[in-house]
Amino acid sequence: MDPVRIYSQSQERLIALAGGLDAAALDTTVPACPDWTVHQTYAHLAGLCADVVAGTVTPPASDEVTARQVAEREGRGIAEVCDEWRAGTPALLELLGTQNRMRYRLPVVDVWTHENDIHGALGLDPVTEHADALLDFALSGLGRAWPEQAPGLTVTATDADRSWALGAGGGPHWRGTAFELYRALMGRRTPDQIAAMDWTGDPAPVLPALSLLPAAREPLTV
Repeated sequence: MDPVRIYSQSQERLIALAGGLDAAALDTTVPACPDWTVHQTYAHLAGLCADVVAGTVTPPASDEVTARQVAEREGRGIAEVCDEWRAGTPALLELLGTQNRMRYRLPVVDVWTHENDIHGALGLDPVTEHADALLDFALSGLGRAWPEQAPGLTVTATDADRSWALGAGGGPHWRGTAFELYRALMGRRTPDQIAAMDWTGDPAPVLPALSLLPAAREPLTV
């Protein structure tokens, strides 16, 4: 995974998008983050950048921290939020490019995930570039923490011609595009949506171990 490239490209797209959003769009609730509007999601992204650079937050940030990030930017226009975010980015990219600890990959996961959350809220097409690299990152972490009592799991990204083996083997086989698999792992699909994906074998024993974040409350399409 190239963290600097992924973060930079996602941020550039998001800031360009923000410049064309009217008040109604900015006030749209984000279904993947139903406690936030589009504007508040941008506020979180700017806040996380500032906090990581300042060393006041070690990713992943807690719900209390993300709520503070949003609250601190309440009342600021989207241009001001984006200006703050842009100003803090060079220092963040320096960290992403020089620090090898896994926690310094989490801002990359965050920005790409929320970019697609915002696209979903606004009815825009998903951003699928880099989904395979992010999926590999997520599955590598999930494999290290795979429950000993759970059956093994094989995961195949059908558009990347690549598979991963989690656990001891002998369990179900889960297939999908890198984007769909990654969104499911990041809590952007409901358990029913995940169970309805392409499986060989019974997914029920492994479903509780799949979401790295709490599963979506309502079905999502992006």
